[in-house]
Amino acid sequence: MGTLKDRPIAGIYWWPTFMLRSILCVALLVGVVPVAIGQQNSSLQSPRISLTLPPDIPSETVQINYFMIGPFGGYGNFVRTEKGRSTYDIVTAVDGKPADNVKIIAYLPGCEIATLEISAQDADLSRSPSCEPLGRIWLHGQISPVSILKEQQPAEVVVDYLALWDHKFFGIMDGMVTTIRVATIVPDENGQFEAAVPDFGKQSNLGEGEFQFTLLHTNGNIIASLKPVGEDGGSLGLKVRLSYAPITQFLIDLR
Repeated sequence: MGTLKDRPIAGIYWWPTFMLRSILCVALLVGVVPVAIGQQNSSLQSPRISLTLPPDIPSETVQINYFMIGPFGGYGNFVRTEKGRSTYDIVTAVDGKPADNVKIIAYLPGCEIATLEISAQDADLSRSPSCEPLGRIWLHGQISPVSILKEQQPAEVVVDYLALWDHKFFGIMDGMVTTIRVATIVPDENGQFEAAVPDFGKQSNLGEGEFQFTLLHTNGNIIASLKPVGEDGGSLGLKVRLSYAPITQFLIDLR
């Protein structure tokens, strides 16, 4: 880039570009470093719960949502996962105010969904979500109309589990439903696909849940929702059951 021309703005002249950049860099370093150090120290001093993962579970595959209640009201979030972790920490405070109660929903692939409820006095302790082995069940689908599917190639189907019971567990009336990604598959040229999903129907301690199907471009952009034909109760997804029809018909909804 060339240097800026000297011209007055509100009575101030532009300085040469390289000098302006140097001054800005110094100012930013002086202003940001203390804040960053302060935030780090604050985070280190905050109460937290450490969740220790079983050694055979890849840390990047787990999904953990939580909701806490305290003098700040209510606060919910999820854990951002990454490879090579043995534990994940949840800070149990908001704006420096410790939570009174924390509830956690943890999904570890191959295991039942684990729920934990932890009181304030148990903060700064390590917990390990239990892994009760859970099998998988096959879902076979047919997407219609195939003509629209072919126009949207390359595409894939993602399957999410919607924990419709989470509001009751967290003790809230509204908000986002806990969603767990359980499968990603590519339909064939005839619009057929099969997906192996967790057999949540055999986990007796869960409430109502359903599988939601979405058609995506392989770049991640949403194309359409896939609505199962014949699902009762106005459900947008496929309810969790112990077994399914040999073929489930799905209609492309571009709205």
